[in-house]
Amino acid sequence: MVKVALLGPSGTYTHQAAEKYFDNLETEFCSTIRDVFESDADQKFVPIENSLGGGVTDTIDLLEERDEKITGEVILGIQHALISDEEEISDIEKVKSHPQALAQCKEIINEHGWETEETNSTADAVENLSEGEAALASEIAAELNEKNILKKSVQDRDVNVTRFLVLNGEPEAEDKTSLILKPGEDRPGLLHSMLSCFSGHEINLSHIQSRPTKEKLGEYFFYVEAETANGRLQKALQCLETYGEVQNLGSYRAAEMPE
Repeated sequence: MVKVALLGPSGTYTHQAAEKYFDNLETEFCSTIRDVFESDADQKFVPIENSLGGGVTDTIDLLEERDEKITGEVILGIQHALISDEEEISDIEKVKSHPQALAQCKEIINEHGWETEETNSTADAVENLSEGEAALASEIAAELNEKNILKKSVQDRDVNVTRFLVLNGEPEAEDKTSLILKPGEDRPGLLHSMLSCFSGHEINLSHIQSRPTKEKLGEYFFYVEAETANGRLQKALQCLETYGEVQNLGSYRAAEMPE
């Protein structure tokens, strides 16, 4: 049995995705993504990207900050439900959930003019409901906490998936590689030159996101996911190192989209 640190409590989407990935799972539930990274558990499991809300910045920042290796990924379809102790939608005044879930359900929130409150996780929002409040979370979280489901599938788009990363496991394959790129100087065209290292070796990028270094205004690093490309990536990395620092976060099997 493998001990895995992940965002809790029981019933979060992270928990559901981890159960989908691991055959024999011992969970260590954490309150925040930072707590997951700081855990002493054998492996860690964190969200990295949502098809509606974009990249999970806390995860990207901590991947740059800490020494962890990405060894796998899984994609989970997300269906948010409106959950409450109340029995009617008209009784709701405030909606609470994880910031990513709130961002994925803006249309229904704006339609009703509800106040919003951010929580550490979707399941945490369900566990801590007060009068006149509703949570955005999974139907499983509602069932676990014996709450009412006022409306199902309230996300802005029918297609809503979240991708999660496995840290410090055993990689099954090396289809793709995650990198942190830190430009060595600030000059016109430098990012274009760095990206040309990939295109010049015919390497496809599936994800790229900039994040502030938090050391100087206007200074950024880049989180990149690239196909491993049968050895061509190594040549691209040698090219990239002439322009700045390259942090290799690991290679792993690319997950399949859920049906």
